[in-house]
Amino acid sequence: MPNVAPLPDLATLVGLCEQAGRAILSVREAGFRVDSKSDASPVTAADLAANAILIAGLEAGSTLPILSEEGRKAPWVERRAWRRFWLIDPLDGTREFVDGFDDFTVNVALVEEGRPVLGVVHAPASGVSWAGVAGEGAWRWQGSERRVIRVAPRWPPRVLASRAHLDAATQGWISAIPGTQLERCGSSVKFCRMAEGQADLYPRFSPTCEWDTAAGQAVLEAAGGAVLAAETLEPLRYQQGESLLNGHFIACASAAWRRRLAAVARRAVGDERKPLVE
Repeated sequence: MPNVAPLPDLATLVGLCEQAGRAILSVREAGFRVDSKSDASPVTAADLAANAILIAGLEAGSTLPILSEEGRKAPWVERRAWRRFWLIDPLDGTREFVDGFDDFTVNVALVEEGRPVLGVVHAPASGVSWAGVAGEGAWRWQGSERRVIRVAPRWPPRVLASRAHLDAATQGWISAIPGTQLERCGSSVKFCRMAEGQADLYPRFSPTCEWDTAAGQAVLEAAGGAVLAAETLEPLRYQQGESLLNGHFIACASAAWRRRLAAVARRAVGDERKPLVE
């Protein structure tokens, strides 16, 4: 059975992410050095400052284990026993942050039995936060104003793609949909823009880690959308094995588009005879 320890309420979690966001902006204002991690990805004092705030806040409000991009990576023999845990990315979009763009975020997700059931995404530069809870709905915060958000699917779709990772496979997939409108942006903002009805599809065929997507997936699903594994068109799941890398996925404003997405995939590889995923 999942751990049923009390959790911080949603407003508290949003406030915690805002606090981490203020620390990120303080580092940006003061200037910072960019270091490289073992996988060659960038890390800055902003990542570490936000991580310290999130870890302290989550530990003060619950007893659940925490998996963070900038924290200790518990070995699989330990993680495999976790049924409920926090999955966080203190600064999603570090490359955007380093390059001077504003679409970087703070991500906090609660994962339960492999599914992200709660997520908060905060964009420090704009001061906007998005949150979603499975079975309850999704919201957009800005200051003291909170409003309900919901997907608004339309076809041909408004497509989002990563600014830094628009690879050939993604380009080929998008080109298989006539009439698309493409916009590029960074971080988990893409999930949130779909959740509030501003976009429809986000295909991703280059590597991401679980902490990159869990919070955004929770928000999008709570708003009525879906994040589907590209090969099976089944919901993307977490804690499925030792690797923390996601498979390829398609985030979309409607889970009812599975047959339509399967047809797009066939066109993208030039195989119209391939059967539809049911």
